[in-house]
Amino acid sequence: MKWRTRPALVLALALAAIGAGCKIGTPRVGPGQGTELVTLRYLAWGDDTEIAMNQHWIAMFQAEHPNIEVDLRTVSGQNFDQVLLTQLAGGIPPDVTYINPTSFPNFLRRDAYLELTPLMQRDGVSLDEFLPGLVSPYEHDGRVYGLPRSWHPFVIFYNKRLFDRFGVEYPQPTWTWDDFTDAGRKLSVDEDGDGAKEFYGAGNFPMQVFIWSYGGDTFGPNGEFLYDQPGAIQGLQLYLDLIHKYGVFPSPAEQVTQNPQQMFETGRLAMFALGIWSVPAFRQIERFDWDIAIMPRGPFCRSTLLVTAGWAVTRQSRHPEEAWQLVKFLAGREAQEYQMKIWRDPSPRVDAFKSLMFWEPEKPPASRQVVLDSIEFGRFDSYFVGQPELTTEANRELDRLTSGLSTDVAASVAKMRGMVEQRRQELIEEFDLQTEPSA
Repeated sequence: MKWRTRPALVLALALAAIGAGCKIGTPRVGPGQGTELVTLRYLAWGDDTEIAMNQHWIAMFQAEHPNIEVDLRTVSGQNFDQVLLTQLAGGIPPDVTYINPTSFPNFLRRDAYLELTPLMQRDGVSLDEFLPGLVSPYEHDGRVYGLPRSWHPFVIFYNKRLFDRFGVEYPQPTWTWDDFTDAGRKLSVDEDGDGAKEFYGAGNFPMQVFIWSYGGDTFGPNGEFLYDQPGAIQGLQLYLDLIHKYGVFPSPAEQVTQNPQQMFETGRLAMFALGIWSVPAFRQIERFDWDIAIMPRGPFCRSTLLVTAGWAVTRQSRHPEEAWQLVKFLAGREAQEYQMKIWRDPSPRVDAFKSLMFWEPEKPPASRQVVLDSIEFGRFDSYFVGQPELTTEANRELDRLTSGLSTDVAASVAKMRGMVEQRRQELIEEFDLQTEPSA
């Protein structure tokens, strides 16, 4: 089934807190720049490293565009979509905004973004400048509404010291989920016999990776419920077994005092799955050496989760030309090479990525080819209108499974289907969507 939109309904909006803003630098008006000062509102999320990177970018941009001042506003990732929605509804939109591809279809349905295709054609910005597939989350009907800021395949960070201590072979390019499970069990250790593990084998692995590698899926391209496919059930069962049967993953109760990243950083977790945005933080670790490894292969395929973020110009922007100039600069080679040099994110640009992927080879990770190899089998989630809402419904029952409150996978998945399908029908009415047969 395909979903197509009719005119958007008016939705009730809740106010959300906006993080601290800052204006970077002192704008100067120079020859050929005009005399009118333009201030762009730029909405982003991120931690201190991300904010500092944006501040550096803005200083670079303003040096080239002294008649444009950029007012950077940051909010938490959890509140970002609500803040953006509230600002758009209130008529005080940012000119440039981060894009979350998960909510991109919902905002596109509300006509929130300016189409960039004509501007790209005018200024000679080609899709070929970006790695294959990284613009697609921001396209619709052959039109581009955003440019990619970053991308990450989930890889496995592993603690060499723990592998050596417990006599476990380092992850190999040919390993499978059986190999992973065997290694994880050997690395999950209760040394003093008090019933509480001092060390865990692994943590923070995306559930989708297991489901995909067994030939299943979570949702179809238009929100169809797919968790009850045989491959999805098998992958979900292995994920749960790694928590409850094998004790490789710390359970939610075992993460109360330390989350998986904290466990890894303090030397208690042998394998940790995440994108390489964590490299700057992990390079501060002194108590053990670490490297990265590829995701194991499942019975159906090898897979990993790709995550991405992008930039867009809002349709309501009062300065769309200047906003486009900022987006074009941020997605350009100079800004992206800086991003690569500080190892904050892999650049989506072909030139910046290839020239700096192996920057500072003396620093970890040593096995950087893993990032390149993961492109070949990585995949994004399905992005569709209503995805955040349907995912929330599915997670209600998934949380019961991971916490151990429910132990019957088939029964929980059946209950999940009922909850998701009910919410999907509500969204069809709420978003005024129509379904039509697939072509």
